[in-house]
Amino acid sequence: MNRRGALSALLALCAAPPAFAQATRVSVGVLIAFPEADPEMRARLAAFVNGLQKLGWREGHNLRLDVRYAVGEAQLERQAGELAALGPAVMLVQTNLALAAVRKQNIAAPLVFVAVSDPVGGGFVASLARPGGNVTGFANFAPEMGAKWVEVLRELSPRVERVMLLLNPAIAANQALARAAESAAATAGMAVTAIASGDSAAFEGAIAGFADKSRAGIIVLPNPANTQNQKLIIETAARHRLPAIYPFAYYARNGGLVAYAIDLEEQFRLAAAYVDRILRGAKPAELPVQQPTKYQLIINLRTARALDLGVPAALLARADEVIE
Repeated sequence: MNRRGALSALLALCAAPPAFAQATRVSVGVLIAFPEADPEMRARLAAFVNGLQKLGWREGHNLRLDVRYAVGEAQLERQAGELAALGPAVMLVQTNLALAAVRKQNIAAPLVFVAVSDPVGGGFVASLARPGGNVTGFANFAPEMGAKWVEVLRELSPRVERVMLLLNPAIAANQALARAAESAAATAGMAVTAIASGDSAAFEGAIAGFADKSRAGIIVLPNPANTQNQKLIIETAARHRLPAIYPFAYYARNGGLVAYAIDLEEQFRLAAAYVDRILRGAKPAELPVQQPTKYQLIINLRTARALDLGVPAALLARADEVIE
């Protein structure tokens, strides 16, 4: 073999997955805190699988992908236990609740998380730069995002004086986002009411109370219960003609007024690279937790018109997506 041929062979060897993976299928566990039928989650999982394929990991060849879906804390803990029993080489975990459920299992396998808010405040990692232990991944919203949602809602509807926060108080990151929102609202002279996610009766009652009084708006915080109840939330806000801001793009695409969000599919694609690096020998403690570097502003003009809201030109100019 000539020198050029030897160099090409060496580069090909370095680019390939580890040698042991060619003879055996490496197990990667995935825990998703949403129903299996959810189309948004199917798209994100596809982004993760495609990312792994581009890095040389193919299901049925050198990879075994064990995916579990769950709704609610009890289901998450049960599915986390099932995955732990399979002995995965690495696990991908989505949302704060799912990561908390996995941590309760004392799983020794490296964990890569996505869509987790405030992982330091939630006690999942020691710091973003040096996560420590066997956990790392991709955060979604820093606590100060709560203030940004207040700012965008106020810009979109300057008349808003009262804000309802729809949150899960059991999630530490939701509490941090709520504190930031409350502080920003107080500075702007706005009153705040917090309602627990998942309690549809309390939510609809609170909305009805808000509708009896003018100058009200809603901030929907990121958690599985809100995503699962998004149709109810969007329709109830529309019925009572209340402006609302949401944490993910699909809310606006499904009829919500405005979303100020991160690209979740991109997080799943990036997570594939971290899983690949760990399968090749990297330790989670050596991989810093990454924060979003870009946010998406999505405005649904159809909903704005239905609410008789004139969207400011400056806000439209900043929008990444406008739904006509």
